[in-house]
Amino acid sequence: MLACPSPCGPAEDVFQSVLAMNDSPLLGHLAQAAGELQLGRLSVLIGVSGGADSVALLRGLLSLGDDLRPIVQVAHLNHKLRGATADADAVWLKRLCETLAVPLTIGIADVAQAARDAGRGIEEAARDERYRFLEQTARQLGCRAIAVAHTADDQAETILHHILRGTGLAGLSGMPAERPLPGGARLIRPLLAARRADVLNYLQQIGQDFREDESNQDEKFTRNRLRRRVLPELAREFNPQLIDALGRLGQQASQTQAALTDCAAGWLDRVLESETPCSVRLKWQPLAGRPRHLVREVLTALWRRQNWPRQEMSFDHWDRLTDVLESGGAADFPGGISARRTGRLIVIEKSGVP
Repeated sequence: MLACPSPCGPAEDVFQSVLAMNDSPLLGHLAQAAGELQLGRLSVLIGVSGGADSVALLRGLLSLGDDLRPIVQVAHLNHKLRGATADADAVWLKRLCETLAVPLTIGIADVAQAARDAGRGIEEAARDERYRFLEQTARQLGCRAIAVAHTADDQAETILHHILRGTGLAGLSGMPAERPLPGGARLIRPLLAARRADVLNYLQQIGQDFREDESNQDEKFTRNRLRRRVLPELAREFNPQLIDALGRLGQQASQTQAALTDCAAGWLDRVLESETPCSVRLKWQPLAGRPRHLVREVLTALWRRQNWPRQEMSFDHWDRLTDVLESGGAADFPGGISARRTGRLIVIEKSGVP
């Protein structure tokens, strides 16, 4: 990992900066998000790939007024997937950060090997390695938040992807504007209300170039097919405002899910008889006859509270667990977890936990 702080001062065109502040929709979205996220003077680590979105996030945050502008550092991960091109991206970003007088930390991860070791796809492995690197760097630097550059277009892609894979209400919510991370920092998405066109227009206004990742054109990746073919076709044939429509759907689903999550947490407290790291006993009778969706949410809240793995729990698993609670019997679930109903209790146990 290479730290590259620079003593150089920023070289900005003042006229272009003033023009951008007055006329850029991106800066308007960013200023509103910075206020809502309380970023002023907060130490923030920005994940910057060198692409348009992340470069615009960096330049935009630096352009905010004193009351909104965070204390910025940059982190960049070389995934070792694109050879010399990826090395050139790191060199380009180092020069940009030197020009802007922003400290830069560069990391390297062998994503292809990580994907093979874990038996996962490249996209998933790259995302996991990137967030692991960002969280580790934020802890080392004492940053209170990690900012990533997802836009409204990315949000629409995420929601549509979830729909196509089969999702519940939580999946319709898409990506949250912020969420807590285990180490105590927050993951934030200040550009989530901005369109990709806003990003490109802003960079053109301030005369800022960026790097193009050729892998973004490769349609063997699901995200790229959605971005390049599916969403444009749906917008052309059915709804020109599709990105906005999916974004509104995500907001409404997120608000509904938040209310349901709060309700489920209250019910969990009500029915919890006892708990240890490896065993939980719940009173099932108060939940009998309640809407199945609420019961599933209560059980999901239990998994979350116990910090049990939820990734492999499909809808069918949650539904089967609900059957055990409501009708009795026993069943096994991913992660070495078993459940059985006995008397007035449902007992849920996880093996292998000390």
